[in-house]
Amino acid sequence: MRQRRHPTSGRHRNGGSRARRRSDGVSSITRPHPLVVFIRLCGVTGFGVFLGLSIAGLVGIITGRAFTDGTAWLAGVPVLAALGAAVGATTAWLTRRWFFPSMPRRWLLFASSGLLVLPLATAVGQGEVVSAVTFPSTALGSITTTILWRRGCRRKVALAQASPHQRLDRR
Repeated sequence: MRQRRHPTSGRHRNGGSRARRRSDGVSSITRPHPLVVFIRLCGVTGFGVFLGLSIAGLVGIITGRAFTDGTAWLAGVPVLAALGAAVGATTAWLTRRWFFPSMPRRWLLFASSGLLVLPLATAVGQGEVVSAVTFPSTALGSITTTILWRRGCRRKVALAQASPHQRLDRR
């Protein structure tokens, strides 16, 4: 039978909280399930690829290669921008607990970035954008976001494992 939380205290009826200490002294909050870590890693890497593609698309637009052969990309930009805003707002909602959780107006920031980035990322497929720009920018974006995410995870785990006195010193 599932335990229900007390409506005002947030604790379970038996008085304990859901986070249990393991035998090594680390709570289950500091170490999420490996599947959750893998899904987050895939999401962060995909975000980096998306940013790298948008940089390559911006280079294609600046050099004029995205407009060759009369592509229909320019006519589809408003639809892509609306779709990007919806994807950005959805991403903000899905990542609200672990990716910048205390950021003010995060849905607005994510929606506006999706509004700009999705049309730029699709500009890579238009015309002849140089592959010497596309692959390195994509790889650099994915590696950078993965390194930053891993650094944040290590900091979060180290802070959670620290004693209460060390936590006060770091703030």
